[in-house]
Amino acid sequence: MPVPRVPCVRMLVLGIAVAIALVLPLVTGGSYTRLVMTNWRWSALLFGGLGLQLALEFLPIPESRWNDLGFGLLVASYVLILAFCARNLLIRGMAIVLIGVACNTAVIVVNRGMPVDVPPDWLSKSWVEPTIKHHPQDSDDRLMFLADIIVLRSPFDSALSFGDLIIAVGLCDLTFHASRKRKPRGLPHTNGSATEAREIDLANFAEPRPAATTPAANALQSAELVLSPTARSSALSTRSS
Repeated sequence: MPVPRVPCVRMLVLGIAVAIALVLPLVTGGSYTRLVMTNWRWSALLFGGLGLQLALEFLPIPESRWNDLGFGLLVASYVLILAFCARNLLIRGMAIVLIGVACNTAVIVVNRGMPVDVPPDWLSKSWVEPTIKHHPQDSDDRLMFLADIIVLRSPFDSALSFGDLIIAVGLCDLTFHASRKRKPRGLPHTNGSATEAREIDLANFAEPRPAATTPAANALQSAELVLSPTARSSALSTRSS
């Protein structure tokens, strides 16, 4: 009986999601300059995590080391990516990406890899091969609702998890907002009426008077500074009388 194998072309679908996210600024009037100049913190963690995952896909790690060396590098890659997402959590859309990555990390850690629901007709396909990251679903696997149970037929011929879909949505949301000019929060919108309301009515200010020469007059003059125009007029009338 042949050993069950899992598809390694699932990254194609995520690659398509990344491509769509990168095209969004172009079709929605965003700016690639703003996207690139976004204050990404700890970017080295992201590149390190993605680099480890690419290495696990292409480096000839012996199958005898998959459960120790391979699994350790896989978990390390997700830890780096999670740390990057958490550090940039204030960037709009990153919270969605973090949730998706956390879902995939959870199912991988508890099952020592990502379980995959492999259709029987895929077992004989030439483009299907085992990987360190994936293994066929078995009865001992847990959190199967987060595993690769979403099967995509031709032309993708791949399996995805709900975490992958969440990441794809988060990437689109992230690039959409990061490519736009940020508006200051808490500031009212300016319009004609608001501008007029903020204009200073110079008529309400009394003309400057000579400085007071006695202590009593000085105290009265200081009190007038905090009175409204109406109260100030009443105070002046009383003083005059």
